[in-house]
Amino acid sequence: MTEHESHDASRYYQDHWRSIEPERMQRYEAMFQWRAEMESLIAPANISPGLSVVDYGCGPGALSIELARRVTASGTVHAVDINLDFLEKTRAAGDAAGVAKQLHTVATDGDRIDIADHSVDRVICKNVLEYVPDPAVTIGEFKRVLAPGGIGHVIDSDWGALLAEPFGTELDRIMAAANIAFRTPLIGRKLYGLFRAAGFQDVRVQILANADTRGGMRPVLRNMATYARTSGELDDAVIDAFLAALDRATDDGTWLAVLPQFLVTGVA
Repeated sequence: MTEHESHDASRYYQDHWRSIEPERMQRYEAMFQWRAEMESLIAPANISPGLSVVDYGCGPGALSIELARRVTASGTVHAVDINLDFLEKTRAAGDAAGVAKQLHTVATDGDRIDIADHSVDRVICKNVLEYVPDPAVTIGEFKRVLAPGGIGHVIDSDWGALLAEPFGTELDRIMAAANIAFRTPLIGRKLYGLFRAAGFQDVRVQILANADTRGGMRPVLRNMATYARTSGELDDAVIDAFLAALDRATDDGTWLAVLPQFLVTGVA
């Protein structure tokens, strides 16, 4: 489905991950790469050789491949996603990286994980829970599949904490219209309570916030503009002007963006 085709607004938050148009898929493949600076995001999960790990919402597979390298051939990574193209890309990436032996792909319907009870050591979920139908159900699934003493680790945004300059109130208008793409846009602040309610122990929270002054988050805000256009709540001229402002801000050196990442870790 493209941004101009009809859609069920009540389900778009999930449907836009089930079916991804080629242009957006290209953006995701560029955005979702493993980078050394991401180390701090997954460090609390304490990944080591021999572990069995779930990467929930694996996307095109970059994080799954990194995890597979770390668990080595004696471990297992279950790459889970709702999008079958993502799973195919993950398998291909695993073959290319030489980690196919320890990498398994698992399709999900968005509610249940097709993995046995108490059978894995780690669950990692990066920037996914704002899109699931019920975060409490999904976090409950994390608890179900983890062996006693296993670790659940979620990294997620809180879109109410997004800062970007020099866009003023236009950013607020774009984000309000883009909410069609999220089930729980304020998920970051809710994670601690959801982990406690699911029965996780020793729940810990970190908040990491880095200032982007080079336009690294520009593809993210371009996606927000796409969602805003899909919603039909704003004139195309407003969205086009916002996109032009994105380019100007990075070109003239006035760009600044901050999107805090909430890291929540608990023991099953």
